[in-house]
Amino acid sequence: MLATQHRRCRLEPKSFSAALVLLIVHAFCGAQIAGSNPSCTADVQTLKDSASFSLLAKDEQAKVLGALSDDIAEMAEIDVAASQTSRAAYRNYFISHLQFKAVTEPRPAEQLLMIRYDSNTMCGSYENCPVWIVRLTRLGAHARAQIRAQTMVPWQDENLGTSAGGSWAVGLLPTAASDYPELLFLTHLSSLQTALACYRESKGHYLRVDCSPGCVDLLKRRGDEGDGQ
Repeated sequence: MLATQHRRCRLEPKSFSAALVLLIVHAFCGAQIAGSNPSCTADVQTLKDSASFSLLAKDEQAKVLGALSDDIAEMAEIDVAASQTSRAAYRNYFISHLQFKAVTEPRPAEQLLMIRYDSNTMCGSYENCPVWIVRLTRLGAHARAQIRAQTMVPWQDENLGTSAGGSWAVGLLPTAASDYPELLFLTHLSSLQTALACYRESKGHYLRVDCSPGCVDLLKRRGDEGDGQ
């Protein structure tokens, strides 16, 4: 069953369960799909096979963590894993459960990373783990490279920070207006219901948009397949 309604959602998380619902519904709200043209050219990639964050180069890890600093503090407010430990211990826990996946290289010296927090305290039974869209730039020779990392979704209210919500897969849809693909995040709401949240790059940020026509059929197919693998 496909969720395609567009409605205004507002949640005030007061517990772990509420926080989990928040992340899932965040990916659902605003998933308005404009048509049913079957020709969707999005390349759907599962995020469940993302690599351990520790496999990134050390200098790249440091830059990404710097970009996520405020988000880690925000996650500590809703993640049950932080409820019985110090902030420093939670930060270490958070980092140890991070994964990454390089999904494309939109420009020379740039990588678009999906950073995934793979913790059972936030992902839920359908593995809709919190995901951040991070642009990683490396300029110059290896020894003197200048590295920059930027989370590309503007800061949001309701404890979401700069995340794109909870998701188990992402579709990359090329657009003529940008070097960066439109990103379609798939979220299981139940075993029979899948939702889609779409982001499009504009002036260096990824903004929530109505989903491109035609991708509703791809979403139905991926939802029926279960995990897209």
